[in-house]
Amino acid sequence: MTPADLPACYHLFGASVHGLAGACYTAEQCRAWVPLERWTDEREQSWARRLGGSWACKAVAGDGRLAGFAWLSFDGQFDMLFVAPWAGRQGVAGRMLAELESKAAAHGVTALHAWASHAARPVFERAGYQLLRANRIDRQGVALDNWLLAKGGWREPEQEETT
Repeated sequence: MTPADLPACYHLFGASVHGLAGACYTAEQCRAWVPLERWTDEREQSWARRLGGSWACKAVAGDGRLAGFAWLSFDGQFDMLFVAPWAGRQGVAGRMLAELESKAAAHGVTALHAWASHAARPVFERAGYQLLRANRIDRQGVALDNWLLAKGGWREPEQEETT
């Protein structure tokens, strides 16, 4: 994957959230997660920075269409794992997850974690990730629930108590 792939990844990201995750989240939650906005220079720079700090892969169908993409940050956090709605439930996400785990292991990174959506949680669980806890985030004033899952001994840093 290269920065030239990012516009297609962004459009797949939106299609995946609205088309696949939309079965688990409301339309309002999907719009807050991925507003239906155009690809901008600012977004390109932000995504290029994130891609630069990650191992990445993409899945391409026989006809050349982008079927999915995934990024695993060098620190062991899955940043992206999205599949096109037309390619869902065909093992694409699991294959990309395995490819990135292999790349990370080759660099000595085996403690992995993900903040997975309701739709992605089963993919991670099938790959041996353990559920650590439920999580709630706020995007544009809208609450979104997801799950923290981990593998390979990754532990959530303990929070300091403040008084």
